[in-house]
Amino acid sequence: MPVASAVEVNGGRPGRVRLEAIPDYSAETLHGILNRNLAPGTTAQTDAWEAYPGAPEVIHKPYTIGPKAAHIVLPWVHRVFANLKTWALGVYHGLRRRHLQAYLDEFAFRFNRRHSRHAAFRRLLGLSTKVQPITYKMLVAPEAEA
Repeated sequence: MPVASAVEVNGGRPGRVRLEAIPDYSAETLHGILNRNLAPGTTAQTDAWEAYPGAPEVIHKPYTIGPKAAHIVLPWVHRVFANLKTWALGVYHGLRRRHLQAYLDEFAFRFNRRHSRHAAFRRLLGLSTKVQPITYKMLVAPEAEA
């Protein structure tokens, strides 16, 4: 299953990351991701995939990979995916397709709070006091419980 990523870069360093399992690489799908994750007027640096141009209110700055190594052109996207793969193999020994979005959400949560571990713990405690307990069945088939 394809995964789309958005890595915020500030001063040459990665900031927040967004990861989303997507059904395809169509313009409609990718424009939706850009619109949900980027503020209007933001510049999106991409790998020059033909579906990116034309996203409303987004400045597109394509980088054609060509003969150059992809990790040179878009280094933080490749670093995030390398970390994701290492984390998934170390923690879960692989990823199951049906839970892919949950894995991506957990990785993004941890990555985005990597410099403030106490804030992440406080956030988890806060969430645990506001959310009702759920069963495994509710996790894997939320539409069945609605």
